[in-house]
Amino acid sequence: MKPWNNGKNNAKNRVPLLIFVAFLFLLPLFLKNPYYQHLFIMTYVAAGLGMSFNMVYSTRLITLGAAAFYAIGAYSSTLLTIKLNLSFWLALPLATVIAGIVAFVVGVIIIRTGTLTFVIMTLLFCLIIYQLVGSISWLGGWGGFINIPRPNPISIPYIGEISFQSRVPFYYLGLCLILLVALIYQSLYSSRIGRAWKAIKQSERVAASMGINVFWYKTLCFVVASSASGALGSFYAHYYQIVIPDMFTGFISIYIQIYSALGGLEYYILGPAVGAAIMIFVPELLNIAQDIQPIIFGSMLVIIIVFFPGGIIGSLKKLNQKKIGKKTRSEENVEAISDH
Repeated sequence: MKPWNNGKNNAKNRVPLLIFVAFLFLLPLFLKNPYYQHLFIMTYVAAGLGMSFNMVYSTRLITLGAAAFYAIGAYSSTLLTIKLNLSFWLALPLATVIAGIVAFVVGVIIIRTGTLTFVIMTLLFCLIIYQLVGSISWLGGWGGFINIPRPNPISIPYIGEISFQSRVPFYYLGLCLILLVALIYQSLYSSRIGRAWKAIKQSERVAASMGINVFWYKTLCFVVASSASGALGSFYAHYYQIVIPDMFTGFISIYIQIYSALGGLEYYILGPAVGAAIMIFVPELLNIAQDIQPIIFGSMLVIIIVFFPGGIIGSLKKLNQKKIGKKTRSEENVEAISDH
């Protein structure tokens, strides 16, 4: 598995990674424009969703239902705060658990059906959730919910009270949430569970012969990824303060695939982060109309799969390897000439 990179020299790669994370924490001190702060917030959400897609992919499963669990988290948190007057800080973990429970029930039913059927069933489940939240008035109907409460103010020692009345607190909350997701995923990939997922991806039959319960490891993967999507949906709902069914269409699941494929499907954490940053910033900065974005994104997905199967990171890695190979051959030629 390649959570962050190519799996080699992790100690050396931690230093630039920590520097980059420190840069992200310091960024709001220099980036005062709320619009660009918003783009970074949405990049964190998109990156987290992409990481969750890649986690499911790490067991040879491809899901088109990520938007469904994203919606379940958003609607669960909304209902918990509006209907039951719970604090956001309690609603977020509860929404995460609810998404995980639903994922467990759905996973137990459809994971055994086979890879292709799993793809179709997750898409069908996504469509069911979309129609469900739009058709039931208690769930907001097609008009959804507005004026969703912001996160309750919190007090942090030496910093003081943080009130979520501007984008900066949401920026830091989104950054902390995506870092938490990445750390949890990295821990799982590096553990016995991650090694089992790797074995399953390489060969289910061989994994089963080694005593690995393929079904339950796949189910665990699906539940963890869906729970994270639910947590991100909760954050998203309270950030936007509005949820409507059209925010969670099947196109969202396609976008999530593009985030992952563009960065690199084999780079389970860094890949979606790179892909999400490109897909969030480029259309906005180029002022691409939302009506044609699905066409452009769909075309990009086809191009990536056909011409750049390794994604941006994989392509850059191959290019670097070619340069190193050419340099090595040149050095060998020089040495051969010197010998003569």
